[in-house]
Amino acid sequence: LAPDLRQSGNYIISLGSLCRWLGEQAEELGVEIYPGFAAAEPVIDEGTGAVLGVQLADVGIAKDGRKKDTYEPGMQLLGRQTILSEGCRGSLSEAIMERFGLREGVSPQHYGLGIKEVWEIPEEHHVPGTVVHTVGWPLDMMTYGGSFIYHMKPNLLHIGLVVGLDYSNPYLSPYQELQKFKQHPRVKALLEGGKCISYGARCLNEGGLQAIPKLTF
Repeated sequence: LAPDLRQSGNYIISLGSLCRWLGEQAEELGVEIYPGFAAAEPVIDEGTGAVLGVQLADVGIAKDGRKKDTYEPGMQLLGRQTILSEGCRGSLSEAIMERFGLREGVSPQHYGLGIKEVWEIPEEHHVPGTVVHTVGWPLDMMTYGGSFIYHMKPNLLHIGLVVGLDYSNPYLSPYQELQKFKQHPRVKALLEGGKCISYGARCLNEGGLQAIPKLTF
């Protein structure tokens, strides 16, 4: 088993729950958090070239671009240090990387699409702490990807499939591939008698260490 797939002794957590907990800890320390406000562009000092912060998007804009009665201009959030954590391909991060050449000398980034379902399953099927990773089927030999199954307390099962977005078959549907994976006899037996209570999808960076840009400047 490859070292990266050896999960003994690790924890299975919910990233959403972790982020909410971190937010509470930060607020107790005096950090101001503004949920629900999108950053529109970086604020850059044209004299020094330094990144000063971010400009929030205007609100109260109609679909035709007209300013409604609820219009409010986006404010600027400035600080001594700006940390961008937008996800795998954030618009601000892309603009900053292009402006300051942060991707020079690194490999191009690759992306994958991850689809996940959360199931409530019968207790007799549930083994808390179990982690299963697979590669290959139902994907073909020319398509990068694999699945994951996490058993979380009390009786939740997180199951999903990640497919590299460089797949060559234009008819391939990552969602349908996950449904096919769930028909495998061992997976089907695991889900028997359960119900899907939530689902989601997101893009992932898959380029590895060689694709990481310069992170601080």
